[in-house]
Amino acid sequence: MNEKNKSTMKSIRMVMLAVTVTLLCCSRLLSRVDIPFKGNATGGKLVIGYIPDPHSVHTSIVSIDTFAGETAESVVNRLATAITSSDAIYSNMSKNPEFANTMRKEMAQGSTLSIRGLLSDYILAGTETGLGIPKPPLSLSCSYDKEAHTIDVRWINASSDCQYDSLRILWRYRSLKDTLGSGGRGAKSIWDTPTNFIIKVPAEVNDLDTDIWIKGLRHKMLMEEMRAKSIPLSDNVVPSNATAIHLTSNGICQEETYGIPFVAGVAPNWSAWSTEAEANKTAFKQGEKYAGVRRYEPVRALLTKPFYQVITAPQQGAAHGVYRKFLGLTSGHTYRLTACLSTLEMDSVNEDWSLSLCATHNGPDGKDLTIQQLAGLAPLPDGRSGPQAGRIASYSQGNTTKGDFSMVFSGANDGPQSSHITLPDGADTITVWIRFNCSDPKGKVGFSGIKLEDISANPNPKSPEQIEEEEFKEEANLIKWIERESSR
Repeated sequence: MNEKNKSTMKSIRMVMLAVTVTLLCCSRLLSRVDIPFKGNATGGKLVIGYIPDPHSVHTSIVSIDTFAGETAESVVNRLATAITSSDAIYSNMSKNPEFANTMRKEMAQGSTLSIRGLLSDYILAGTETGLGIPKPPLSLSCSYDKEAHTIDVRWINASSDCQYDSLRILWRYRSLKDTLGSGGRGAKSIWDTPTNFIIKVPAEVNDLDTDIWIKGLRHKMLMEEMRAKSIPLSDNVVPSNATAIHLTSNGICQEETYGIPFVAGVAPNWSAWSTEAEANKTAFKQGEKYAGVRRYEPVRALLTKPFYQVITAPQQGAAHGVYRKFLGLTSGHTYRLTACLSTLEMDSVNEDWSLSLCATHNGPDGKDLTIQQLAGLAPLPDGRSGPQAGRIASYSQGNTTKGDFSMVFSGANDGPQSSHITLPDGADTITVWIRFNCSDPKGKVGFSGIKLEDISANPNPKSPEQIEEEEFKEEANLIKWIERESSR
C-alpha cells in the first residue's frame, strides 16, 4: 500500500473513531437510570457520585443533608435540585437555568430519581443509611494467576439486614486504550450474590495495571417479575457505594488507590470495630485532603488519595478502629504490607494514647478475628498475644508523624513485631486492622489505605525507600497539578 492510500485509510479510521466516540457519548447521555428510593431518611449526608472509574470520582459528587423522617419524595426533589445546581456531574449545567430546570423536573419522579447515564455510572454514599440504600461489599481482594492468565476477585457481601439482589462488577486495564468503551474494560451483572468472580484477562494484556470495582444493587421488584414484564434489569435499581482495588502491572501487588467517598464514615473495603458495648458511630469520619479542588488527577498513590479515614478517641479505657481482610491469597507465600498513617494533631495531646497498625493471617477457615483479638486481649491465630501481637507500626506520645501522612512497612525494622506475613498451609486470608487507644476525647488519627504485595512471587521487590520515593513524587506532582489548575 502506497503512502497516499495509507494516509487515506488512517483518515477514515480517525473519522470512524470520532463518530463512534460521539455515538457512545450520546448513548450515555440519552440513557436513563431510575433509582427508586423508599421509606424515610434516617438523617445524614446523602452523596451521589458519578464513577466511570474508581480513581476520579472525587470531583464528580453531589451531596445534600437529609433529616430524620424526611420522605423519599422530598429527598429526591432536593437531590435533583442539588445536581442541576452543580457542575460536578453535568458540566456547565448551572450556566443554563432553563435547561437545568427542565432536567430537574425530569429527574424528580416522585420517590424515584431518574438520571441520565448508565447503571455503571453511579454510586450512593455518605452517612444517610435509610431510603432503601444497600451497604457496599467489603474486603475486595484479587489474585493473579499467571499460568491461567486470570484474576480471581473475592469480596464479602454486606450483612443480611441490608442485602442486595445482585452485584455489578467492573474492571479496566489502564494499559489499553479504551477509546471505544470496550476492549480495555469489562462489566458483569452477577445474581445470587456470590463472593467471587474470575476475570479472564485478554491475551493482548501484557501489562495488567487493572482497576476493579464492585457494588451491590437493590431492585424495586424481584428479578423474575422484571423478566416476566420485560423490564430491563438495569432499571429501578438502588446502587450501593462502590468498593475498589487496583492490581499493579506485574500482578503481585493489590492496593487501595482510589477516590471513592465513604459510607457511614468508614472507608470502602473496611469495617469499624470497638470494645465498647455500643460502638460510637460518630467516631469514624471521612477526612478530605484537598477540599475545594474541582479538578483532580486520577489517584495513583496512597499519599494522593483525596479522602482518608479519621478515627476519633474512644471512651476512656476502650479501644476501637477499622479492619479489613485480604482473601484468596496463596498458602506458603510471604506478603509485605505498606500503609499510610497520620497522627494528625496528636502532638498537642498530653494524655496517654497509642495508634497501631496490625496484621496477621487468619485460621484455615478464614473466620473473622474477634474483638478481643483486635484489641490485643486474646491470642492471634499464630499464637502471639498481647498488644504487640501482629503489630506492624505504632505511634504514641512523643512518637508522632508531626501531622504529616507517613509511609510504614512490614519488615522495615528488626524484631518479630514488624515482620512480613507468611501464610501457613491451609490459610489464604490476612486481616489488617487499626487500633486506637486514647484517654483524651479530643484525640484523633488518620489512615489513608494500604498495599499488599506478594513478595514470594517477586524475585526483586522494591525497597521501602524506593516505594516511599515514588509516593512522595506522586504527591509532589499532584500538588503542582492542583496549583496550576487553581491559577487558571
